[in-house]
Amino acid sequence: MIRFELFLILLVCALFSWSPALAQGVVEPPLPWKVKLISGETLKGTISKWDFKGIDGSFGHAPWTNFKPDDANRMCKKLLDWRLASQYIQLARMLFTLQDADKLAEAALADAIRRDRNCANEVVALRAEVAEHRRKVIEDRRIAAEKEFQAKAVGADTAKKKDNAPKKKNNAPKEKDDAPIAQPARVISDAPRAQPWSVATDAERAQALTDMKADADRWLKQVNLRYSVVDAKYWVLYADLPIGETKDLAQRMDDMYETVAKMFALPVGLNIFHGKAVVIVSATEAHYRALEMAAYNSMPPPGAIGLCHMVGPKVVVSAYKSQDANRFMATLVHEASHGFMHRYGSPARLPSWADEGYAEYVAAESFANSTTKDDRKPQGLQWIRSGTNNVLNVLHMNYEDGSWPGPDAIGYAIGYLTVDYLVQTNHQAFGEWVKDVKAGIPWEEALKKRFGWSVTQLAQAVKARYRARD
Repeated sequence: MIRFELFLILLVCALFSWSPALAQGVVEPPLPWKVKLISGETLKGTISKWDFKGIDGSFGHAPWTNFKPDDANRMCKKLLDWRLASQYIQLARMLFTLQDADKLAEAALADAIRRDRNCANEVVALRAEVAEHRRKVIEDRRIAAEKEFQAKAVGADTAKKKDNAPKKKNNAPKEKDDAPIAQPARVISDAPRAQPWSVATDAERAQALTDMKADADRWLKQVNLRYSVVDAKYWVLYADLPIGETKDLAQRMDDMYETVAKMFALPVGLNIFHGKAVVIVSATEAHYRALEMAAYNSMPPPGAIGLCHMVGPKVVVSAYKSQDANRFMATLVHEASHGFMHRYGSPARLPSWADEGYAEYVAAESFANSTTKDDRKPQGLQWIRSGTNNVLNVLHMNYEDGSWPGPDAIGYAIGYLTVDYLVQTNHQAFGEWVKDVKAGIPWEEALKKRFGWSVTQLAQAVKARYRARD
């Protein structure tokens, strides 16, 4: 009897040790299987060979990625050696590559640890490997999208492509001796192309952000101030305000960024800043001026409640919260828009009237109760309707020779009206004009290319548009 019982025990052990897959490889005898694939097709036949990449059989080869996670997990468990923790770790590795199979993969890792507690380090290593792989996939996609955007933002090959933007009638007054322009010229400029911003890796972006935060912390320490900090999606906001108000302001800044990004058809969620942009908001003018001196060794111009500093790839916006909340927000958006445009495509700068005019336009369109329309527009209309002023003079003003912004800062008002007019005339052409300028094409040449107008014609068109109409 004892011998018979011993025989049964040995037989059971033999049966359990026998498996069609003590290791990866041949399945003997072949295992029949019928299952519906992700594609909806049905796979039917016998499995004769397998590994953690897929199966082979009478149906040919089928990778595990073709199967629903539950089906792949169930069949692998039939094929693997259930005694070996290493087999479950490999099963988890495969499941991590399938969509929505993380719970199954973690269950396989738990099975591995139950079989051998000494494999815990391998489990930790696998999780780290999977996390790094997924991070790299996301990084590669972001870099590819950013490079594609950079190529478009600096007008790459735009002159060679057919322009499908809707054409509008050219209402600009004709200059003397100017031939009528039926269509905007489509020629390839021989102007040297601007160098686009380099596309940073995740590590480079993280380091840039660390450096910029260190700068801000150092400036605050120099003037003995401690501000609350909120890391938003596109900005790092330092503010001498209640934390709730700081968070609300950070959200409004993110909303503003996405509004501007939409205007220029950026891929959703694309962050064009060098890591992020830094925004420092002080509760008082005294603190604001002290920080400006500590950071840039200069004092803000009289009446300025905000400034944008663009140093290489870095963008820092500094402002103080004036008593007029709407004016403060309009200023903050205006200055932040400069930072956005600085990082758009390349460091090439728009002409002064457009650089400031577009910032005013964004401030006017980004949020309700903006003071821009109430302040700039009436000033510009009055100036044009006086009959003694020439818009062309404003279009020729610039930062370099000190002529900007002109008497009573009229450049801001006329710049705003000019940008508003161009956007209303053909918003797609305006976007392409910006890309051309950022690509290094002289703005006057780009204006002719996209709108068919000379600078004089643009000045006359703006004057004609606003002389009798608001």
